[in-house]
Amino acid sequence: MQEKQAEGIMEREELEKLTATKLRELCGEKYPEIVGVSGMEKEEMIEAIISEEVRLGLRPKTGAVAPKGQGVSNLKAQIRLFKRQRDEALAAKNYHGLREARAGIKRLKKRMRKHREAS
Repeated sequence: MQEKQAEGIMEREELEKLTATKLRELCGEKYPEIVGVSGMEKEEMIEAIISEEVRLGLRPKTGAVAPKGQGVSNLKAQIRLFKRQRDEALAAKNYHGLREARAGIKRLKKRMRKHREAS
């Protein structure tokens, strides 16, 4: 732990304690390769910092945390349900339902990518 502090690498818990503004400053100073920081939310910045440290070899890949409680097969099943809802909404010209279904698909695919990245 002392060795990591000397290198300037913070644990995930320490990063979560920082405000979004402090995380943006940290990204600008230490990780200029991370682009789009101004439009990211706090959790996205934390993930970007950790993945950049993994890419640079400063942090082992096992430091990534997989989302709890959902496996890839469960996520795929939920995506299939959303796709059915999307098709039904499109056929019925229910554009509000269509938007919700597409957002659900997008959210679940993002979770699935994070799950695969962490494992």
